[in-house]
Amino acid sequence: MRRILSETRRRRWSPALLLLLPLLLAACGGGPSREAVQLAGELRRTPPGPATDAMADRMFDCSEVDRACVTLWLYRGAACARLAEAPETAEGARPLRRTCAVEAFTRARALLPRDATPQERQEVAIRLADVHERRRDRATGDARVAENAAILAAVAPLRGTPAAPYADHYEAGVALNRVQAGEVLPPARCAVLREASRQAAGTPGGPGLPPLGDRLDQRRAAIAAQLAQEGCT
Repeated sequence: MRRILSETRRRRWSPALLLLLPLLLAACGGGPSREAVQLAGELRRTPPGPATDAMADRMFDCSEVDRACVTLWLYRGAACARLAEAPETAEGARPLRRTCAVEAFTRARALLPRDATPQERQEVAIRLADVHERRRDRATGDARVAENAAILAAVAPLRGTPAAPYADHYEAGVALNRVQAGEVLPPARCAVLREASRQAAGTPGGPGLPPLGDRLDQRRAAIAAQLAQEGCT
């Protein structure tokens, strides 16, 4: 053993291998880096919002199935989603921010550990559905159809949980969008809109879950207006 160690000490390591060594050691650690864990801990003290917008452009590498990585990608997504709608963001930068949010929330969902709490799973699902909806509202054709499918897939895990009213809210939005796009044939529109109105009547909310605020009333008003336009009685 001593002979092996002596030969190892004498061996000259190539510069390329020396550069790769920290990455190899991190990969062998079986978990996120100390810096990632520390940053995640700091972020958890502050809810996603303007104070954490710097995460939208902060560089980090975290791809382990671990709560710390989920936190980093969740905050990256929340920052990109907020900046996409912020008045100070240039119009041409908004689509890139929304794409950033979708990619980050998708990463967060994929990295959820088995022992993730229901609230953690629900928050990721809700935020992912929300940014898909915002992209859908600006999409047409096949892109619009794909975004609607992504919204439904995102909220599906909320069924049978206390966060089910969020699923109702987003599913009602998908139904309204399909009617407005002509995807639903006239004979079926009133029934679809009435079901959407029933779904939109709920009040989503819960500890640690994103508030929808005035978007609830906006959705209800939009469905009511469409019911009137279709002549539904």
